[in-house]
Amino acid sequence: MIAEVELQEYLDEIRQQVCSRCVEAPIGGPPCAPLGKRCGVELHLPELVKAVRQVRSGLIEPYLDCNRRQICSCCPFLHSDSCPCPMDTLAVLVVEALEDVDQRHAPREHARQLAESLPGHDRPDLKAILQVYEEAAGTWTGCDWPTVFGPADLNLEGWTAAEAEAQAVEVGREARGDWEAAAAWLAMVERRAEKAEAAAEQAIKAASAGSWSDAAAHAHRACALEFSTGRPFRRQPATWQHLDAVLAAAAQAHEPSESSVS
Repeated sequence: MIAEVELQEYLDEIRQQVCSRCVEAPIGGPPCAPLGKRCGVELHLPELVKAVRQVRSGLIEPYLDCNRRQICSCCPFLHSDSCPCPMDTLAVLVVEALEDVDQRHAPREHARQLAESLPGHDRPDLKAILQVYEEAAGTWTGCDWPTVFGPADLNLEGWTAAEAEAQAVEVGREARGDWEAAAAWLAMVERRAEKAEAAAEQAIKAASAGSWSDAAAHAHRACALEFSTGRPFRRQPATWQHLDAVLAAAAQAHEPSESSVS
């Protein structure tokens, strides 16, 4: 069963990517049902998410086939004069929207599985640290704050390096240098976000093994990488600052036991 908060995230993404381009949406919609327009997304969202999750293909036909088997065959409006499902006309956009959400969830799911696999994950001291890690994992992957970048004052919030590279090809010669510089900067931010995520993972593995000073050092590196991009000064709270703080405190608390072992 898909949690209600998770369904809302899927619906919000569809509203942004799909509904905004739907020519059948009534004035004032979405939501469309209160305005008299039956919509397949509003009627079958949980089933639609499940159907898309079962397919991984570069072609749209497998998604349509799965959708028709699992949703259309049970829909009360099947064979009616007006099919309420947008999958035939807006299928590509629907699939992209749902898979964008799943892509955002992937790091969080990896973090959850990793935390559950660590020895001692249910110890009270480690459990609290793992919760901090799980809440932070996957929440920073690139530039997610407003910028005034370069001579053109580019706002790169939400842009990826790949998108900026494509923009550099499309714009005229005068603006190309600005977008090439933006792509290079965005790539740097993405690399540091990836390295910070890896450092945080090393931190909780070290904590699980009882190497508290190493855990604190890895967490501090994750935090430092984030600060080096300037992100925490423009977007609060910082992703890795809390993990840095709790592991620094844990390392200090475990100092006597570590020194006694040595």
